[in-house]
Amino acid sequence: MTSEHSYLGWDIGGAHLKVARCNSNGKLEEIIQLPCALWKGIDELRLSIEQALSMLDTSAATHAITMTGELVDAFAHRAEGVAAILECVRSLLPTKHCYIFAGKKGWLSIDEAHKDWQSVASMNWQASARYAASQIDNGIFIDIGSTTCDIIPFDRQELLLSGLSDHERQREGSLVYTGAIRTPLMAITNTAPLRGQIVPLAAEWFASSADVWRLLGKLAIGDIQDTSADGQPWTESHCRQRLARMLATDADAASEIQWQQVAMWFAEKQLSSVMAACLQQLTASTLPASAPLIGAGVGRFMVEACAQRLQRPYIDFSTFCDNSEDAATHAPAAALALLAQQQLS
Repeated sequence: MTSEHSYLGWDIGGAHLKVARCNSNGKLEEIIQLPCALWKGIDELRLSIEQALSMLDTSAATHAITMTGELVDAFAHRAEGVAAILECVRSLLPTKHCYIFAGKKGWLSIDEAHKDWQSVASMNWQASARYAASQIDNGIFIDIGSTTCDIIPFDRQELLLSGLSDHERQREGSLVYTGAIRTPLMAITNTAPLRGQIVPLAAEWFASSADVWRLLGKLAIGDIQDTSADGQPWTESHCRQRLARMLATDADAASEIQWQQVAMWFAEKQLSSVMAACLQQLTASTLPASAPLIGAGVGRFMVEACAQRLQRPYIDFSTFCDNSEDAATHAPAAALALLAQQQLS
């Protein structure tokens, strides 16, 4: 019996590997996320890809690939990172069925991607933004993942790009290094209140944004594949203790309600940074007040909060993907699979 042809979207990050599979009719059938500590070396990616292949039916598949993992400090240069990732892909996937996503340039072969590495480095945001822009006329696509936030306005289904490289996008405010899970709290603010006093924070990675959003009920333990700062579980009691260390104390020095309020402080500071970037992008565009915010990523609850503050409609990315929550959480992988089905069939 011949397997039905499928389209796999591979999003190769520095901390996770995300893979989405859709069928020949453009229906998403499976989406997985696996830990991939690429900063430890390319063998971590090899193991994650092998695990993904053992979990997915790839017997008759087109592979669409994007990456951000070239940024990790295991590589001396981003070009070296792209090359290492491409060669890892070449060793495990059928080369003639592999297409590397290059944004507006379309799809490149592995050999072409080697030569034009800058067109494929850190382009996963373009896949999901372009797919969102194909669904409605205008809006602001915002993907808040575990580590970063992408903010991409579009009008008449065209992306309004302020830059293409990560450096340009950080400079122009369309890439913000803040996320729902991995962001160290000392990168969000340098003080926090406790018992009516403002306390300077320890300049240590004692806690991360996941501790905050776990305490505020926005993340479930199952949403988090990363290891906590102290290696302990993501239970609320451990989250409170990690939060307390940032203030050089222990969780039993304050009540649960007080630690909840400390978490709210960090949440407000992080939301403010996302709001500021949204307003920066909006002032550079002429989008109407009715243009919605489209939320993607594990931290898209922050996008919904920003939409309320900006008095704009909110659309969940899952709306464009048969209401799949997994597709919204792993938008680049899902978008790649869907775009591949549309453009490479």
